[in-house]
Amino acid sequence: MRFPDTTPLRRLALTGIPWAALAFAAPAWSSGTEPFADLLDASLKDRKGIVVYVKGQAIGGRVTRLSSEAVELTSREYSRIIVRREAIDGVAGN
Repeated sequence: MRFPDTTPLRRLALTGIPWAALAFAAPAWSSGTEPFADLLDASLKDRKGIVVYVKGQAIGGRVTRLSSEAVELTSREYSRIIVRREAIDGVAGN
């Protein structure tokens, strides 16, 4: 049985950073804004296409409606695609 390499953890412990500080450290995007909000808003306002990544699948389309819980898209194939915001892994757009 092999155990994972703990060398980075040892280095971190030796730097003197208290573990409690790391436990309360929040990601930069968690300041109340969604990380993909800018791209979703731009697609809605400019009527430009985007690609939404959900669980390894790429969904192409244009945003037609935004709500606090979901994003509604339209594409050539489907007139209505609804994706839960919490399920979005990534967004690509110009």
